[in-house]
Amino acid sequence: MKYFFFLLPIYLLLVSPYSMASCEENNEQCIEVGQWDFAVALGAGVITNPVRGGDNVPLVVLPYISYYGDKFFVDNTSLGYTFLEQPKYDVSLVAQLNTERAYFERFHPSNILVSNSFTNESNTPSTPVTNPHPDTGTDSEQPDDATGGDNDKQSPDVITIDDISKRDWALDGGIMAHWYFEEYGKLSILWLYDATGTYKGHNGRIDYSYSLPLGMPRVARLKLKIGAEYKSQKLVDYYYGISTIDTESERHLYNGKAAVNPFISIAFNYRVNENWQIKFSAKQTWLDSGITNSPLIDKKYTSNIFIGGLYEF
Repeated sequence: MKYFFFLLPIYLLLVSPYSMASCEENNEQCIEVGQWDFAVALGAGVITNPVRGGDNVPLVVLPYISYYGDKFFVDNTSLGYTFLEQPKYDVSLVAQLNTERAYFERFHPSNILVSNSFTNESNTPSTPVTNPHPDTGTDSEQPDDATGGDNDKQSPDVITIDDISKRDWALDGGIMAHWYFEEYGKLSILWLYDATGTYKGHNGRIDYSYSLPLGMPRVARLKLKIGAEYKSQKLVDYYYGISTIDTESERHLYNGKAAVNPFISIAFNYRVNENWQIKFSAKQTWLDSGITNSPLIDKKYTSNIFIGGLYEF
């Protein structure tokens, strides 16, 4: 496989460990304070990549790390400070890696399992991104084959990840709020702005989740979530727009537009013993036309699915 896009941060946002920890047996919303949590999920799964020329990403080994203090918290690629906390709601300042760049990153699968693997998903690319000019274009004499693979060639009628200039990582900062309903329901709102000046835009998310404990005692949990992501025009244009820096072909030029992407997800955990859980999770996100109209995109949705075991240290 020629390209391996490090989409692990996207998956971790779906199944991050704070949704699994509870400080009281009868409260699904409660998180244990003052304790570092380390876990590794082992199993099989995939994240689909909507960028033309990119490969889907296999999920086999997924590390987790989190810490929640009285105010400060760390959750994989996110840092936060909770400045307002009440029984029914809380508000935090947050900073986290923007995962859009992950669709354009190239890694070999073996690079996942290296030292400091807990933090590699949030680091900058292994090769510094300094070239503002596009890579060499597609050879017009090559056959019109499907995308992906070491020896695949692209038709001159399409533009792929090989033809465009590099997209940089960005660090977002903003505000996050949660409202809690009874023991199991939660409404979340997140607004973030590009703190690094990479794409000079903003993004947000709103979702409602319902977590239902199963069994007596509560050895299993089913979590359903529905929501939508907002991406500003500047964000979409930076990552999915096509400019003269990317191509000399005028018919491929595209100015990105603001997008609203609805999504739905489901997660199921079954606790086998003190350390092991069986985990299943799946998420489907439908991409707005502001993204899918880009010549760089060849799918109208992204999906991820994972099934396996989770070991908590």
